[in-house]
Amino acid sequence: MNDFEIFALPLAKLIAPTAEQHVGDWRLLRRLRLPPRLNRPGGGIIKRGLIVDVETTGLSLESDEVIQLAMLPFDYEIESGLIIDIHHHNAFEEMREPAVGISEEASLTTGIKDLDVAGKTIDPNIVEELVSAADLVIAHNAQFDRPMVEKLWSAFKTKPWACSLTGVDWLQEGFAAGKLDYLGMQFGWFYDGHRALADCESCLALLAQQLPKSEAPVLSVVREAAMNEEYLVRAVNAPYYARQLLKARGYRWRPAELPNGKVWWTNTRDAEGEIAWLQSEVYGTIISVPVSQISALNRYSERMSIAE
Repeated sequence: MNDFEIFALPLAKLIAPTAEQHVGDWRLLRRLRLPPRLNRPGGGIIKRGLIVDVETTGLSLESDEVIQLAMLPFDYEIESGLIIDIHHHNAFEEMREPAVGISEEASLTTGIKDLDVAGKTIDPNIVEELVSAADLVIAHNAQFDRPMVEKLWSAFKTKPWACSLTGVDWLQEGFAAGKLDYLGMQFGWFYDGHRALADCESCLALLAQQLPKSEAPVLSVVREAAMNEEYLVRAVNAPYYARQLLKARGYRWRPAELPNGKVWWTNTRDAEGEIAWLQSEVYGTIISVPVSQISALNRYSERMSIAE
């Protein structure tokens, strides 16, 4: 699909010509190595994207903090969905000392310990510069990354976001899971994961692939999903006995200690249908249901979750 290779070693150096006749009988994993240019421009409109990834002290959006931030800018062509240039020279990866300790699980996963981040800070001016130049911010699990970075750097609040994890129906495309390292292996590469910049590079390589069933560029699918409008529906004061119904339908619980908490909520494209379901199955009566519009500007953000 791409004009230039994304692997450290070309296939011709590793595979005998006779092996290519039996390609269904073997798989090859090669180290990921992104070139500075992935495709030649095709004459379409070029936009700037920014891949973002964080490593954190733990997995709690409320109490944990960022210990490492990475950003990788790139240019892409809207019409074709092709990645054009990858701006390695502007890539960013730095650590910061959090106010809370790094959990043992996080240290085992990332290899980052409290001593590694002691005294470290991230220059907000560099973050502002890279984010302000981007037309779209993409993360693999933006539902985690966006709230984490917005707590520290307000520049992320002003940009539309997309998610390469939820923006593609990976199961429908034939993949058993959506984890970044798993998807990379399915497309033929491995990398030293669980460091922020390495994950950014793998995310960008994933965006540069063609989906096996729909044959659409991953970036195009992810970008289209970001542009879809949805609605946040909040089931305020839902009866306690209805909690299993709400869970089964995909509602999530927002704890009472958080702003606008003690509420069940979900995202949907069919706000009217969801309201009708709540009135019929949960409340048993006609009742006003709070609904807020979701776009790429607030999707995945805590600002969306607490909207009245």
